[in-house]
Amino acid sequence: MPRRRSDHAAERERFVEDLLAIMTVEEKVGQLVLQRPPVAGDSSHDHQIRDQLRRGHLGGFVGWGLSSEYAAFQRIAVEETRLGIPLFIADAPGRGETAVLPSSFAFASSWDCELAERSARLIAGEAQAAGRNWLLGPDVSLCTSVTDSDLADCWGSVELLARRMAAAWVRGFQSEDVREPGLLACLRLDDPSWTVRRDTRRMRDKLRLIAGVLRISDPGSVALGAMAHGFPDLADGSREHSLSIGEPGGYEGLDLAGWSKIAAAAGLEMASGPFEGLPHGAMVAAIEDGRIAPFQIDDEVRKVIGAKYDLGLFSSEGLDRHTDRAIEAEETRALALDAARHAIVLLRNEPALLPLGIDSGDIVVVGPAATDRALPTGSSGREGASLTDGFDALGIAYKYVPGLALRQGGSDPGRLAPADRMAIGLASEAARRSQTVIAVLGAMAELGEAQRNLLEGLRSANRNTILVTLGSHPLDPDILGSKLSCVLHAGQLGSMSGHAIAEVLTGAFAPRGRLPVALIDNSREGLPLGHGLGFSPFRIEEPRIELGHNRIVVTSILRNVGEREGMETVQLYLRRPIDRGAAERTLVDFQRISLDAGKSCNLMFELGGNQLGHFETNGKFTVEPGAYEISVGLSERRAFSEQISVPRAVVEAMSRDLASEPLPALFGKLRSVG
Repeated sequence: MPRRRSDHAAERERFVEDLLAIMTVEEKVGQLVLQRPPVAGDSSHDHQIRDQLRRGHLGGFVGWGLSSEYAAFQRIAVEETRLGIPLFIADAPGRGETAVLPSSFAFASSWDCELAERSARLIAGEAQAAGRNWLLGPDVSLCTSVTDSDLADCWGSVELLARRMAAAWVRGFQSEDVREPGLLACLRLDDPSWTVRRDTRRMRDKLRLIAGVLRISDPGSVALGAMAHGFPDLADGSREHSLSIGEPGGYEGLDLAGWSKIAAAAGLEMASGPFEGLPHGAMVAAIEDGRIAPFQIDDEVRKVIGAKYDLGLFSSEGLDRHTDRAIEAEETRALALDAARHAIVLLRNEPALLPLGIDSGDIVVVGPAATDRALPTGSSGREGASLTDGFDALGIAYKYVPGLALRQGGSDPGRLAPADRMAIGLASEAARRSQTVIAVLGAMAELGEAQRNLLEGLRSANRNTILVTLGSHPLDPDILGSKLSCVLHAGQLGSMSGHAIAEVLTGAFAPRGRLPVALIDNSREGLPLGHGLGFSPFRIEEPRIELGHNRIVVTSILRNVGEREGMETVQLYLRRPIDRGAAERTLVDFQRISLDAGKSCNLMFELGGNQLGHFETNGKFTVEPGAYEISVGLSERRAFSEQISVPRAVVEAMSRDLASEPLPALFGKLRSVG
């Protein structure tokens, strides 16, 4: 793992300051310059890069490149430059090399932070084997609804879940195992699709997300994009507030907002952000003519050198630990399978058509998506296991019919084509002759005419129709005036998708996923946030809520009332005094509990100022006295609710606890300035 700054503070500071004192302006600016590696065969660009490197005008590379090429560049930096400062080798994390892991939304559907951390550690190991030492992730964004076009890349709609997932990925990338070298992670919230939305609640979510991740993990770098330069005061719509996390006593890692501010001071537009392309000559000229103050460069270079020191790159042993790391393919596939299993969400199962068993009889699988090996891996360009591959591996007997005609090129997959009518007719006849129908749909945010006609034909022919959705968007459609009996969402699960789905369908693995966003049903609220079923029912007792001198304690009992082992996700929701009248509650905690059949366990949640407080639109974190509504249950809607009045004395005690936390206050890293 990157060495903790607090473990070697004096030694680290002395090393950094001594090196900074002997650096020229050109060498300092060079540490902020990242370039793409030269294209294979472009000897002119390669020569230019090597010349820039030898003069100390390059701090690292960003993007895909051969590990042998990066090793050669690293050797030049260490052995052939005046100061021997090693390079950053940065790249986006991706979804895995040996096997493709589930998408961000799929991981959010698992609600399993430990699994996310293990997956991140695997990706970090593959990156190290390829010579990388800085991963430009996790890249976190929240969705506003289930219909968002970029849903696969989102982390759900709720800040708490995204925060815990992001912190898990940070810990996994940087590794807390002393036997692992770890990488430099970068907490990224610079996606303009959600950082610029002028919405009071979303802005509070963004602020809480940033503060929360920084409190429970220590990313080596942070990139907040537009949020670092200013966000609107939504109270009056006019003022702009800057967001600073790198002030004294605050965040001590590499804040890439500083690079962007330096570029802006030099009059440079960074279309691709601060990760690449800062022009060395223009930066030096801006310092010489006073547009950039020397202390600005020193502050950022100090952080760069410190980060490289934390990674151990200044020692040959440290450099060696970041290369030639073997990754076991079998270990990777096993983890990819486990992650895929946990991300599957059973939306409906009444009557219980799943798990499949002897009573399921003859099975017909319908839909081209069932045989599609590219769909589960999304934009990776790689192939995974299809659903029929999974059935074949388990030896499950089934009949397959396409149900819809094969689409050509750019034809609309939702439009009903003439050839579809015959295909639907054949599929409906096969459904009529079978005991169980498994209809499989691919990527779509809503049903098209062709898919709706197919499902209507199948349901008319056989009421035992199971819908499996493999696209990013969960679907829960009305078919012939009512919901389907059984709906399973298994979107973007990665290489092992088909095997995971087959295991869940047959009961070899019970579904454990939960919706990370509420569904929309004909412009109305559909299945709620946190919804998901297993194969064993759980019951939660009405909770007891008690007020302490500086916290609220919530207790209850969870029971597995079914006949097999299962896992449930108990969720705690809050409605603050400022949210009175709001339709939605805020998820403030959750616990994943595994219980054997017939067993029960005691639950306890504690709520302090961290959970009860909220961000005002100017960035100030506040805990208010008043009536709070607390809800405990198995989804946002299936919850017991009770109000409790929190007096000013308790609020003051909570505020004192916040002030005594490390870093001036619990959320002191985020301050309003300007």
